[in-house]
Amino acid sequence: MTIDLGTLQAMSPERRAQLYENARRKRDDGGQAIMDLIDGSGLPLRSGGMTLHDPVYLKMEEIIWSPAGQTRLREAVEQGLPALAGVEPMIREALGERYHPHDLGTASAGAIVAEVMRHLGFTQAGTGKMPQGSVAKTAKLWAPKPRRSL
Repeated sequence: MTIDLGTLQAMSPERRAQLYENARRKRDDGGQAIMDLIDGSGLPLRSGGMTLHDPVYLKMEEIIWSPAGQTRLREAVEQGLPALAGVEPMIREALGERYHPHDLGTASAGAIVAEVMRHLGFTQAGTGKMPQGSVAKTAKLWAPKPRRSL
């Protein structure tokens, strides 16, 4: 079967997600072209929530855990903003319309940010509003963990 945009449009989101996963496993054997076609189509890969294997989730994880992402998280905290505010522009640039709250995308991004912030030694310090124009409306605030004296 030839995979083209029409074929992708005729598939259910779940079927496209399965095709993407199969292509990822065969990336070096023609799978990359299918992954690129799906990524470029802008078509959803889910009709409900996001899984840990979802390409959108994996891309957010890559961005947020990257050295540049970690720097942006820290900068947002230093400015008194939710850490997500630091990386959301990077996520939006990479994912475009595929990043939205309807599939728990913003919640998933917040969960990944929480993992990274805890890894970096921060503790949750409430919830704050995201800057104007953000996709997420609110996100967790973070503060450095207090150091214990010995």
